Amino acid sequence: MSLRQRLLLNVALVLALSLLVGVSMSYWRAAGKIRTELHSAFVVGEQVLEDGAKGLEGSPNPYQKLSGIIEQFNSGRHLRVSLLDMNGERVVQSHLEAPDEPAPDWFYKILGGPPEGARVSVPPNIQGYSAFLIEADPRNEVQEVWEDLGNSLLLASILAGLVSALIYWTVERELKPLDQLRHALSRVAEQDFSMRLVEEGPRDLRAVTSGFNHMVGQLDEAEASKTLLEEQLSTVQDEERAELARDLHDEIGPLLFSVGLDAAAVQKSLGDRASHDALERLESIREAVSLSQKRVLQILGRLRTGTVEDLGLQAAVERLIEFWTSRHPGLKVRANLPEGGVGPELDPVVYRIIQESMSNAVRHGHTSEIEITVGVEGDVVRVHVLDDGGGLKSNRSGHGLTGMRERVASKRGVFSIGNRPDGKGTLVEAEFPASAIQENASNPLRQAQDNHEDLIG
Repeated sequence: MSLRQRLLLNVALVLALSLLVGVSMSYWRAAGKIRTELHSAFVVGEQVLEDGAKGLEGSPNPYQKLSGIIEQFNSGRHLRVSLLDMNGERVVQSHLEAPDEPAPDWFYKILGGPPEGARVSVPPNIQGYSAFLIEADPRNEVQEVWEDLGNSLLLASILAGLVSALIYWTVERELKPLDQLRHALSRVAEQDFSMRLVEEGPRDLRAVTSGFNHMVGQLDEAEASKTLLEEQLSTVQDEERAELARDLHDEIGPLLFSVGLDAAAVQKSLGDRASHDALERLESIREAVSLSQKRVLQILGRLRTGTVEDLGLQAAVERLIEFWTSRHPGLKVRANLPEGGVGPELDPVVYRIIQESMSNAVRHGHTSEIEITVGVEGDVVRVHVLDDGGGLKSNRSGHGLTGMRERVASKRGVFSIGNRPDGKGTLVEAEFPASAIQENASNPLRQAQDNHEDLIG
């Protein structure tokens, strides 16, 4: 059961208990009121009968006065008076005022209680009659209590409904930050640290949302630092591999080539004068040199950096997209690139623009979609990178933007960056003249490998 349901259930139980207590108190008050009022009416009525009975003793017309005594109790609300014969049977009785809408029998049984009654003897000069019988009848009082209780219950139900609605609205409003927090935590579980909560509601919940925002901010910074370190580590690894490849090519390669030439020269100079054992040893040296050259060539192949110079623009961008989407599962990237790239001179520059734009979009813009377009339109090479993130927060240029501008300028291109026209994200654009496309650029590592292949060949 959720916290919201528990709160509402507790409120409903409190209201129901309050209603039950109210009904119980109303019952005790009503029962006491009925008993008190009936007893008071009974005492007064009994006194009236006793006074009337005394007045019959000296009356010249006692039978007429006897009827008047009974009639004065007609249309009463609480008392019924009967005249009894010598056998105790009712001869005549007064008429009570009937309630308009009688209470149910079960309610009457609860509040009515045992009827109160008494007999008042008639004087001996009244022949054929023995006594007056006076009885208290609670029906009219019970009917009044029934009406009052019904009205009270109706009013209490309306108030309870209003209170419940008010409490429900208040609970929904005050606990709304918890729903947002639950949604935000699910986003965090998906490695999305861009979610920020509005700090609203009660003070305790504001403290929770503030703590969450601080935590997510720290995670966001940690993720950005981690990504930056991964990029730097990848760059350092590429540089180390390139340096190691150059060392192998520039130092080990010539040495092996020299050893092979020297062994061939010695074998040629000795000619037929060399012993069979010496010729075998020289041949073993040449085979060892050849095998070492092949092993160095294999090592050079593994040391190739795998960047745009080695893979080509399209494959390098696909690898970059895989890098970011693997770390941000919710990120969607669409890329439209020419199959052969835009030339060995521009491919590295275009790749760096895409790389820096994607890094900024994910790390700072908290984007969910990125669209990359590279194409040649007439005499212009165009590069567009759009995202749906938060857009630029200021006009300040970091090292990444400065580096992109410098690379584009080095190829006589034009670079621009700004918020999208609809305000939902950032647009990075670069344009290069088609004359910047050249076909004669080469990769140093690949050149090193090719040169080494020449040594072997």
